[in-house]
Amino acid sequence: MFRMLFRRAQATVDRAIDGLMLRVIVAIPFLIAAGFGTAALAIWLNREYGPETGSLILAGGFAALGVIVALIVRARSEVPAEGQGSPDAETTSAPESAEAAGAQDFSGVDRELIMAALTSAAPLAIPAIVRTIGRNLPLVAAVAAAVLIISRDDQGSSSSTALEPGE
Repeated sequence: MFRMLFRRAQATVDRAIDGLMLRVIVAIPFLIAAGFGTAALAIWLNREYGPETGSLILAGGFAALGVIVALIVRARSEVPAEGQGSPDAETTSAPESAEAAGAQDFSGVDRELIMAALTSAAPLAIPAIVRTIGRNLPLVAAVAAAVLIISRDDQGSSSSTALEPGE
């Protein structure tokens, strides 16, 4: 009786992990495209307005984007909290409010349920992730090398420009 229940729960967790992995795989090209778009925008702004002003414009744009995203996240988290406002909320003890804050972080999902799902799915998911990385090891190594080279060029060019005499 319980065996079938555990199998159904495991199948549900497997589907959730598969869905999450597919979303991550879909998001990776968009993140790379955003990186190249940001680099192109930085080059164009630096060419049009100079290095200092172009970098400040780009930083201001990202700061504005961060503020907008923070406001959206805050607005979404406050919507369920409005219905919970009651005079009894002020009299709750500290452990109860900490439990409520922890439950709110997971959008109403029980923390123990998530931990149980992760511990039951880890033995199945880790070998699949290792196989995927193993098959794509040359690609992973190439991306890591490119990141290393790009980060070294940025550090090297900033130190070489610091040694040049000012205008």
